[in-house]
Amino acid sequence: MTGRDPRAGDAIRKRAPHVLAVYEETRDTVLEAGIVERELKELCARHLAGQDPEPRSERERAAVAWVDAIAWRAEDADDALWERLHREFTEAELVELGYCIALMLGQQHWLATHGIVELP
Repeated sequence: MTGRDPRAGDAIRKRAPHVLAVYEETRDTVLEAGIVERELKELCARHLAGQDPEPRSERERAAVAWVDAIAWRAEDADDALWERLHREFTEAELVELGYCIALMLGQQHWLATHGIVELP
């Protein structure tokens, strides 16, 4: 995915082969595939990386607003945001995208602790 190299931590993950295997499966089946379009996940990854992508559609703007709520301002997850999200996404898409955002955020911080990336 754009934003951060999703394989950047694989050398560290190889120290625990079961962790690498689970991460590779998640990367292949959720981050790079799944029901939410990969381009939208990449937009969210770029936003998390501080690259300030320009969302074009309302779906993209809603996804970026959800990134902000998950990553930085949980109080933004109010009724208005949930209504907005439900206009653009199915329940299954919200679960997958939320999981991707959380995983990308955690990976970003984990890679920073190893000096592999810098946080925005």
